[in-house]
Amino acid sequence: MKTAKTFITLLFVLIIIVAPLRADALIPPLLPFGGWPDIIPIPCTCSASLWSWFGPLYLAGSVPLTGPLVYVPYATLPLADFLITIPATPHLGAYIPGVQACWMYAVFGCFPLPSIGVMGFVGTGLTGGI
Repeated sequence: MKTAKTFITLLFVLIIIVAPLRADALIPPLLPFGGWPDIIPIPCTCSASLWSWFGPLYLAGSVPLTGPLVYVPYATLPLADFLITIPATPHLGAYIPGVQACWMYAVFGCFPLPSIGVMGFVGTGLTGGI
């Protein structure tokens, strides 16, 4: 009888400890973006990724995104036409802010190339149009 009470107590304590550790609590916040890559993407020499400067897709809204984003082939989910970081191709997607994923080789090692964040998922239109 005592072992059953101990088992139930331990099971209850385990549920209380594990219940708050849900998977959705581990997903980073994604912010939307849309725009055209303004320049040819720069390959990151120390990390397998592409650094690309994005211009705004439209000028309406509070603050349109303008700045560099990083496309990481093994971490970014590509959608639609797969023309990622090709200039004159409209992009829509979401990014993880603040992640510095583009590392460039310098004289004595690698340093991060600043960016707004890393693309979480991205879809493109056809080149030259929407």
